Amino acid sequence: MVWPQQSGSTRTSPVPGRQRATTRTSVARQIKDQRRGYARAVLQALARTQHGRPTAQVQRVLRESLTPLGVRLSTARLQQLATDIAAGRPVELT
Repeated sequence: MVWPQQSGSTRTSPVPGRQRATTRTSVARQIKDQRRGYARAVLQALARTQHGRPTAQVQRVLRESLTPLGVRLSTARLQQLATDIAAGRPVELT
């Protein structure tokens, strides 16, 4: 990539170093929030479709659905979510 040149032969970056780091942080935060929102939507959809099914089956579907989104739940939390979904109770990621 070639940056536009000012007078002389010095190159200038379009974004100062500090601002570049802030931009990266901002983008990372947006991605994290986007994944979190997507994970919530997946959980709510699973809660609707898996209601009344065996807890073991719900737990397996939860794990298979949330792991690719980067959501790592403890075994106890996964079991609790599966139990709540199977029983028809409201669930949410915390």
